[in-house]
Amino acid sequence: MSHRFDKLHVAPWLLSLLQAGALTLIIVIAATTILVFGQVFLAPLIASIVIGLMFGPLADRIERFGIHPAISGGAVVVIFFLIIMTMLTAFVWPLSGWISRLPELWSKLQGIIADWQGMMTTIEGAREQLNQFTSQSADMVVQVEEDSPIKTVAFSAPTFLAQILIFLVSLYFFIATRLQIKQFVIGLFAMVQTRDAVAQIFDDVEQFISRYLLSITFINIGLGLTISFALWAAGIPAPFLWGMLAGVMNYITYIGPVIMIACLFGVGLVTFDTLNAALIPVVIYTIINGIEAQFVTPTIIGRAMTLNPFLVFFAITYWIWAWGPLGGFIAVPMLLIVVTIVQNINRHITEEGSKSTLIKAS
Repeated sequence: MSHRFDKLHVAPWLLSLLQAGALTLIIVIAATTILVFGQVFLAPLIASIVIGLMFGPLADRIERFGIHPAISGGAVVVIFFLIIMTMLTAFVWPLSGWISRLPELWSKLQGIIADWQGMMTTIEGAREQLNQFTSQSADMVVQVEEDSPIKTVAFSAPTFLAQILIFLVSLYFFIATRLQIKQFVIGLFAMVQTRDAVAQIFDDVEQFISRYLLSITFINIGLGLTISFALWAAGIPAPFLWGMLAGVMNYITYIGPVIMIACLFGVGLVTFDTLNAALIPVVIYTIINGIEAQFVTPTIIGRAMTLNPFLVFFAITYWIWAWGPLGGFIAVPMLLIVVTIVQNINRHITEEGSKSTLIKAS
């Protein structure tokens, strides 16, 4: 048997492909393990880099007036913090009123399920579980049990606050020292051509991500205002709340719109008496979001910045699995960073190959 294997010859290209595949698999597994187990520290750190790339041009404009980078970094962090706090304040109060209407929503969902009992004969077990849940929730008492959500939130609050602190501190130091970071990385390479290529990668990544995030932000603001006006015209309560939520959820491609459709369907059920009328906010959102996704966004950010839908969906599901909602937000920017770096490396290799060909020809 050993003599048979001695005579077996593997093509060099196939061997190289297998080695590259094995190495890639090992790197992916190792990186995923680090990302999952280091989520508490790495998630806010990487998010600060993504947001820092977005606000980098703003810090550059501030520093043009002779302001020190340490001060401009602090100004950017304060501006970003005020924006987030304003959005949270605008969300909390209206949402608290809608959360109190969840029993009403659940009651209407029960009515719809009861009307569709004939269509649900194949999922009888699920219906029985729903009946058990409703019978248990008739006399609901708030208790802090061993694995209750209240206890989970109480234990996770310090970790969440620590992540916010890490994010704000990392965002400040990244913006304040971004030029030093760039110079340090460039200085790691000895060849002038490599240094120029690395410097070009830094510039392209910052410009690309900043342009993308700022463009998407303005698009989402316009989307939110348009949806707010349309929902107001349709008589939907708190239209600005749902429009603003639609703008925020639009940062998470594919997943965000699905969540938004579910929310608006619930709003329609609570607002209207019939199922057809309850679909009005869903139809309004679907039409406006479809126009934005198919026409507005490609026109503004350019076709060159659009990515393969499969890669986008894969990146979003991967980062949401690893880091939850925060992962969904940074998934597309991280994919854009990787694509930009790969494109620059390929362009640099192509240019070097062309120069070598010209030199040999001369």
